[in-house]
Amino acid sequence: MKKILIPQESKIIPKEALHEINKFEYINKSPFSDSYYNTNEITWDYKPEGSIRISDHWNFISKGKLHCQLSNTTDYIEDYWYMAQYKEGKYKILKEFGKSIKGYTFLELNKKDLELLRELYNMGGIVKSYLWYKLYKIKPFLSKEASLKTTKYLTRYISIERVKKYKSQNPKVKKVIFLDDEAMNILDLVFNIYDYSAFLDKLAVNEESIKILSDTYNAYIFNNISITEDKKYILVLDNNLAIDFTEKSQIPNQH
Repeated sequence: MKKILIPQESKIIPKEALHEINKFEYINKSPFSDSYYNTNEITWDYKPEGSIRISDHWNFISKGKLHCQLSNTTDYIEDYWYMAQYKEGKYKILKEFGKSIKGYTFLELNKKDLELLRELYNMGGIVKSYLWYKLYKIKPFLSKEASLKTTKYLTRYISIERVKKYKSQNPKVKKVIFLDDEAMNILDLVFNIYDYSAFLDKLAVNEESIKILSDTYNAYIFNNISITEDKKYILVLDNNLAIDFTEKSQIPNQH
């Protein structure tokens, strides 16, 4: 497997705007914002005539210059989605989608990330910072770090029972790396998906087995639009096939 995408609550693009982006023959996401173009020939100072932009911000100043100016207004627009076409130096609105909606972005975890997370998870999801860095050098994704003295801060993320239990067993520890309760709850599913991925990768070796993946697991070719309205976990296999899982998914245990 290449990676697993973990859902993170966020404000996202309206469904209709995402549908239009998926129609692009070429999808170019800006590295600076949630703006999408249908060409890779985009710079700060150049936009191809007739190119399409879908974004939630327009008529903004950057480096002292006005950028992405709409043809019908010069007012600064933020958190309002339009699809517009570049013509003669300005963008003409083609479609209006409205404000961002509740949904999910994704945190991408590869094999190395997942193995590191599993180490912390298997330690009970909370460990002395000094010991962790001595063993692994870096803090895992999804984890946090705090002083055990900051009980008020800790209990924003983990139950008071977990805090008290760890303190009673480790009275001299001052600082910890930990996984919050939500992360601990979802990681059972994530690790099951990860373990099952080896079996699925073995299936994806020829047209016949790929058809089985498509028919049985609704596998599809992964694209780089990593947002969704629905809470789901996405497994991306070595051959770039993707399979969606939810918290209700029944995954055979591979242990």
